[in-house]
Amino acid sequence: PLGQRGPPPGAAGDLAALAELDEAALLAGLRERFLQQHIYTDIGDILVAMNPFQPLPLYGREVSAAPPAAPRRPPAAHPSPPPLPRRSPSGTGASRP
Repeated sequence: PLGQRGPPPGAAGDLAALAELDEAALLAGLRERFLQQHIYTDIGDILVAMNPFQPLPLYGREVSAAPPAAPRRPPAAHPSPPPLPRRSPSGTGASRP
């Protein structure tokens, strides 16, 4: 769909489904998918995206022609706290108007 980030569901192949999930198996799976130009890979609920170092026909004209996402706005500044009450010169803590 328009504006979609990443692959469609199920297209990333879930490496968490491997019989043995260790570093060697993950790296071998990622390498195999990369060589097949599958740059997106799921590992459980984590999506790994690898740079293919070349243009790939992953998205159609409707995605590349879509307007860019709106820039993020900085969070609204919090208002300053109210000023502290003035103390009397005698140090009693009584406020002056």
